[in-house]
Amino acid sequence: MTPQEDFDGTQLPRIRTAIPGPASIAHIDTLARGECPAITARRARRAAETGAGQDPIVWDRALGANVQDVDGNLYVDLTAAFAVAGLGHRHPEVVAAAHAQLDRLIHAMGDVYPSQAKVALIDTLTRLAPGELSQCILGLSGASAVEAALKTATVHTGKPGVIAYWGGYHGLSHGALAVTAYRDNFRKPFLSQLNPHVTHLPYPDPHAPPYGLPADSSPERITRACLAHLEQLLAGPATGGEGIGAIIIEPIQGRGGEVECAAGYLEGLRRVCDERGVVLIFDEIYTGFGRTGTMFACEHEGVLPDILCVGKAMGGGFPISAAIGTREVMASWGSSSGEAIHTSTFLGNPLGCAMATAALQVLEREGWPERVSELGAWLKEQLEAIKREMPQHILRIRGRGLMLGIELVEEDGSPSLHKALALMDGCRQRGFLVLPSGVHGHVLAITPPFVITQAQLSAGLAAIRDILHTC
Repeated sequence: MTPQEDFDGTQLPRIRTAIPGPASIAHIDTLARGECPAITARRARRAAETGAGQDPIVWDRALGANVQDVDGNLYVDLTAAFAVAGLGHRHPEVVAAAHAQLDRLIHAMGDVYPSQAKVALIDTLTRLAPGELSQCILGLSGASAVEAALKTATVHTGKPGVIAYWGGYHGLSHGALAVTAYRDNFRKPFLSQLNPHVTHLPYPDPHAPPYGLPADSSPERITRACLAHLEQLLAGPATGGEGIGAIIIEPIQGRGGEVECAAGYLEGLRRVCDERGVVLIFDEIYTGFGRTGTMFACEHEGVLPDILCVGKAMGGGFPISAAIGTREVMASWGSSSGEAIHTSTFLGNPLGCAMATAALQVLEREGWPERVSELGAWLKEQLEAIKREMPQHILRIRGRGLMLGIELVEEDGSPSLHKALALMDGCRQRGFLVLPSGVHGHVLAITPPFVITQAQLSAGLAAIRDILHTC
């Protein structure tokens, strides 16, 4: 194995072996003996199913925007590890908070005897949350936050029905999977076990008008059509709309391909929910805490939900999440009688709470949402320049802030999974980590840590341009 070298998180790539290197391949062979084969994709299966014949690399260390694998290869992470490392990998204040908490208390009894760390985190979350969102249910994953929100909506309205959106990704546990509609194959084996009271509507994508609207329809026309269909659905017994108690939506779809709502749709959604007594849930697990250039993506339109689901960047790398609701909606649970009816063994884990509090304090104190907005605007300009140079490969640049996507197409304009996978592999060979997104896998997501440098981004853009020239 190549000896480790120090790095400070701002370096350009340093590739020393074939990718993946021998140590990574050996580790993946070991992993394959003990892990369910459906989890980590290996070379033979990927080659057969996608044409992407590559084993994963195995991570060893990370700092800032850099990741080092077990072979000593150094990469620039343009994924922020699924958008978790907003402040970068191993932010020093988050690490210090973890060490301090490890020396005091690792585990408490969340709903019985909470820790000081839990108290501090909930105080921080409710202070940062917009509007009247003032009470939390903590969780361990984005899916658990979504499930807490769905359960809250049910106890508040007494209605089982939920409206969600095609292309939406809310998690893969049973409750969250019922509202997820990212790809049919995620849901198909489990359909008989999922909540049958979920209705999926087309997402109001301004670039893919639903309901038979012309391709050149304005965002305003798309919004009107989508809201009209929604109101018709909610109108009465013929449609089952009287049983709808919640609507869940991502203000910007993440895994669905960095897709923004048509302008005005969220505002209209708020109005409809108020008129019908429906609980509005925003899934901001991906978009929350600065990713789109504001603290929360819903702030771009000045629209607030009844429940806000957050996670990913919240924990500074620790698995923790929250559903943050209004006092009115959360009060529907009633007071605890001594045994909470929604809880878990690790609810409000002290280590995770301490890390999350530190991460949120840094995010707020250093003004990262504003800095993301500035850097994201620059990055989008650079990507638009590549699009103008290669319109035969790129249909459009999607997203906001540091949540951007390159929508790739074939010469006939059809979605190009092939080019997305070629970019993923080519970038990795050059030391840049990227992932495809979108329901067709044809959008190359660019979601780097906020601390990434312009030099690192410029080098990544050069790699993308070079690879596209060969496609």
